[in-house]
Amino acid sequence: MVDSETKPSKRRFGRRRMLNTLGGSSVAMLAGCIGGGDGGDDDTITIGSLQPLSGNFAPWGSAHSAGLEFAIDAVNENGGVLDREVEIVEADTESNPGEGDSIFRRFAEQEGAVAMTGPVSSDLGIRTAQTAEEMEIPIVFHMAGTHEALKKSSRYTFRVGSLTAMMDIQNQVELIEERGFENVGAIMGDYAWGQSVDEQFEERIPDSLNFHKTFAPLGESSFETFIRDMPEDLEMMIASGHPPGQISIHNQLLDLGYDPEITTGAGYPPSVIHGGLGSGKAETFGHIHIVDVYGDEFQDVATQFAEQRDERMDTHVGLGYVAGELITTAIEQADSTDPVDIATEIRNIELETILAAPLKYTEWGEIDDVVTMFSTFESEAPDYYPDGEYKLNEYHRSEPLSADIVEPYIEEDW
Repeated sequence: MVDSETKPSKRRFGRRRMLNTLGGSSVAMLAGCIGGGDGGDDDTITIGSLQPLSGNFAPWGSAHSAGLEFAIDAVNENGGVLDREVEIVEADTESNPGEGDSIFRRFAEQEGAVAMTGPVSSDLGIRTAQTAEEMEIPIVFHMAGTHEALKKSSRYTFRVGSLTAMMDIQNQVELIEERGFENVGAIMGDYAWGQSVDEQFEERIPDSLNFHKTFAPLGESSFETFIRDMPEDLEMMIASGHPPGQISIHNQLLDLGYDPEITTGAGYPPSVIHGGLGSGKAETFGHIHIVDVYGDEFQDVATQFAEQRDERMDTHVGLGYVAGELITTAIEQADSTDPVDIATEIRNIELETILAAPLKYTEWGEIDDVVTMFSTFESEAPDYYPDGEYKLNEYHRSEPLSADIVEPYIEEDW
């Protein structure tokens, strides 16, 4: 975790593991260097890491950073890429779109970064996607689920960890049908994401379902009034439409005597969920993820991570690992450090990694045929981390979700 007072604006990882500090967003950018991304110096290839290392999204940033660093260390230990060491330059975006844009440009123009990764919030995702398209340098999101981050002409922006509302709700409709639920509730935040989720409810929830939905203010922390309007025999609560409130919703739902089989949430790191709910309540909370923690590949990588760092690889650490693997594989296959060539390679890639299905993209950077899982929590350590307080139990696994359902894209400029 980064000290919020010092906020080092750049960290380098690699064999040398240097820690440098520059002057934050006040560092002057090089004039007239649009495009940048010459790959660092002759000995290194540079990847930019734009992480929320402070503020509300800090747990996402620190997890993604750890996974990215682990992936790049593994690449360097095996000789690097194109006979060059790979290094990461990293800075804290504070989830501020303007700061994220400035860091992107600085890393491209002054550090020669050939690709970027890290955004979590949708606002930052949209802003850095615009920068990526303008500078023709690829960016690989951590989360940023808004469908407005991509348009059909996008060629340098790639989604990974967070599903759009279209895919999220389609997946949950499959879950409802699979389990035969008849009484389902949903609480949504009264902002853009909640409204996108509601639009998908209108389109995808079958008329035969007893479905009870309501909006709550974005900053709400007390949901009892909204919950009491729900039927007592609720079988499933959908809290993914109110990400900041999902833990409180499940806590208060159980405190009021409701006994749903599952409450489904948005993409929080599992440690945050388990810490917020405790072992008992977490048993009926569904953590959504695309990293296949049940697969052999993840088990091997997570075991190595635990042995080398004495830390747990969770699903969001895994997403950082995937980003590092994706970018370095694309560089290797492109046989080039030109960002345009790297982006082209990512668009055409089918990467066998720690996900349940090969990672691949549409022409405009939407993740395609992704398999998602909802997992609940059990008070037992996983095999890959014997010191863990919990392990995940698979509750639902989707069929591959086609990117064709992610409509409408924005046809024109943002």
